[in-house]
Amino acid sequence: MYRLTLKRVLFLMLLLVILTISAYTLYFARYIIVKESICLVKNDLTEVMMSSAADTSNVISAKLPADVEKMLKNKTYQHSEEIQEQRVQHIKRICTEEYKIQPLPFNGTDKRFSSHLRARLRTTFVNDDYKLLVTVVYKTGSQGWKKLLKQLYERGRNVSQKTLGSEDGLYTLSQVKKQYGLNAVVNRLKNYFSIIFVRHPYTRMLSAYKEKLVKMPNKFYEKKSRGIIRQVRSIPLPDSETPDLKFDEFVQFVANGGWDEHWCPILNKKPCHVYYDFIGHLETFQDDVAYLFHLIGIGNIVEFPECHHATGSEDLAVLKEHFSQISQTLLTKLNTRYKNDFKIFDYRLPQNNTDFH
Repeated sequence: MYRLTLKRVLFLMLLLVILTISAYTLYFARYIIVKESICLVKNDLTEVMMSSAADTSNVISAKLPADVEKMLKNKTYQHSEEIQEQRVQHIKRICTEEYKIQPLPFNGTDKRFSSHLRARLRTTFVNDDYKLLVTVVYKTGSQGWKKLLKQLYERGRNVSQKTLGSEDGLYTLSQVKKQYGLNAVVNRLKNYFSIIFVRHPYTRMLSAYKEKLVKMPNKFYEKKSRGIIRQVRSIPLPDSETPDLKFDEFVQFVANGGWDEHWCPILNKKPCHVYYDFIGHLETFQDDVAYLFHLIGIGNIVEFPECHHATGSEDLAVLKEHFSQISQTLLTKLNTRYKNDFKIFDYRLPQNNTDFH
């Protein structure tokens, strides 16, 4: 009887060992499948989401179980999440430690929301259905953002937009203030998801020069180009001649305070007074937009519209070619005007006219 019991015990122990080994084998097999699936899909996921966000989930779920799909998405956006955290914390640190600026308290009677944030209110578009605030910075995909907001307007309830008399879904915080008062503005700044996209200050400035003052798309910028030439050359250009503004002349005009929405410092959006929830960079545009759409849950609703205003300004060789035309003295003066944009949005300030990487 004793031997029989011992045999049973040994048999059960052996069975337990076999089951344990089998369980671990299945676990590691699943791990390997998941890992290889991530490697296969990861590089293409952003492209798939941008080109056809509605099909992304179908592509994944057709190949992988739901829990693996969730794991894959978390793995895909982990890097973007870390970058966003770095950007947001960097701005907070620069604002509070170096500039000694504290964010405004969300008080609807605080008049500083009108006086300090005038430029931000004028260029921040609102979507009440999705509780979004998008601050448009010209020459960082501004037309695309406006088109996107129109798409969201068409798919939403549109209650506030209609109340404001907006037919295309585009209305700003300035219009909200005019219609509903300052308290309505402060409420949105406090509770909505606030977005801004920025760009290297000098590629943005070069892009503005090439599109607005070389191509001169309309009479306004033809007249502006003539005015800059008259100012820097001290000789008016005859009306019969087409403006031929040189890049170094343009830089001289800008360094001396020449203003336009397409090249003015982004710091006038006052990122220190009310923090942004999401800070995108044009240099990482596709990854940032894909992560943003994932965050706010619109990836299966809209796609970011295509915009065709490329000027080649992102090309490092083109940037160096243009900045090689300006003197060290002029660059130093220009740096003085834009140094805060470089610092707060974490771009590297060039020390000479070839110092671009």
